[in-house]
Amino acid sequence: MNITELTPGTDITISTLIDNMPVSLKSKIISVMDGAALVSPLKYHGIPIPASTHGTASVVMYGNIKKDFNLESVVPFENWNDTYYLIKGSEVINQADNNRKAERYVVNILGKAVINHNHTTSAIVYDMSIKGISLLLGKGAVANKGDHIQLTFKPEGYLKSIDLSLCVARLFKIGTFDAVGCKIQSIDSTMMGYIIDLKEQKEEQRKIRSSSNVIVHDESAS
Repeated sequence: MNITELTPGTDITISTLIDNMPVSLKSKIISVMDGAALVSPLKYHGIPIPASTHGTASVVMYGNIKKDFNLESVVPFENWNDTYYLIKGSEVINQADNNRKAERYVVNILGKAVINHNHTTSAIVYDMSIKGISLLLGKGAVANKGDHIQLTFKPEGYLKSIDLSLCVARLFKIGTFDAVGCKIQSIDSTMMGYIIDLKEQKEEQRKIRSSSNVIVHDESAS
């Protein structure tokens, strides 16, 4: 379930890090905008929180069913004389689903893509898993299902670039941007090590959030 599928008016608790301290804020779903859920102002000690690329959210649905979400972005949206927020994320899948679906990691790294061996363009590596990768291609670049993409990118702190051979599996949008979802045709030891690093970083962030959790009620969401 995508967080944009939640019904307007749904109470939601958003957890994120502020100054390296886990904080949970009460808010409310307002509507959907640009592929994200628009929520009421998020303030910590009366100050709008900064943008974030990591976080979690939870809601209690009809029938007292709790759903948890991993957030990939929490972005301020200034309007109506206040700071609202656009959040993107998907429901946390259970262990049975995890056996079928590889966990994805948002990375936002600039790289180079060669489409069908003859068109070179810049590309933003949006997210990835051990099975696939999502790309935002450079302006004017076009890729279709079944196309081959040779991707090169260099993660921060790595001495060498990672080269991947990809096959375009689907076309979709990330917000207002066109994107392609690709299957990774082969994974070398460098790419495998990078996926492990991303997994360890995400697990560490989860431990930090769960170790101490400060609950703050945002009166503007009432």
